[in-house]
Amino acid sequence: MLYRKNLGMYLERIVDTSLEYYKEQGVCLIDKIPTPIKVHRHLRGALYEAFFQKKSTVDYVGILKGGKGIAFDAKSTTAKKFNWKKSVKEHQKEYLETFQNLGGLSFILLHFDWVGKWDHFYFIPFSFLIQTKSSLAPEDLKEFKVDYDMKKGILRFLDGIAGELDKRVT
Repeated sequence: MLYRKNLGMYLERIVDTSLEYYKEQGVCLIDKIPTPIKVHRHLRGALYEAFFQKKSTVDYVGILKGGKGIAFDAKSTTAKKFNWKKSVKEHQKEYLETFQNLGGLSFILLHFDWVGKWDHFYFIPFSFLIQTKSSLAPEDLKEFKVDYDMKKGILRFLDGIAGELDKRVT
């Protein structure tokens, strides 16, 4: 279970590093959205009792060069298939759908990690998800695969955002 918990943190670090790179390149300004938490009481040291104030929306929201809004959730799995209908919560689906209907770019950034054998990353448009089956294997997502530059630590999921990527998600 510890490995599963750290898997999400691993993806978050990669995404954050990539977003900083894209920001420096003038491609976007995208922020991580924190889950709203209210501290109930201090227990001891650095331990606190807290609870979620409300459901969060998605992991990242921002704007692309040219003014198009962007919202996405980052998901990791060690399973052979990604069941998006179970992994993406109902309130997240509603948020991504509303965002898309208002003209924004909404998607899931998926990381398949088969326990150290290999990492595969996918930019899956929300418009594709709502029209497909619930359980997706890597071979179902070939057209959405994105490169990971391990030397630089950059996940190239926003490359070509002004051209090719727009065609894939509309």
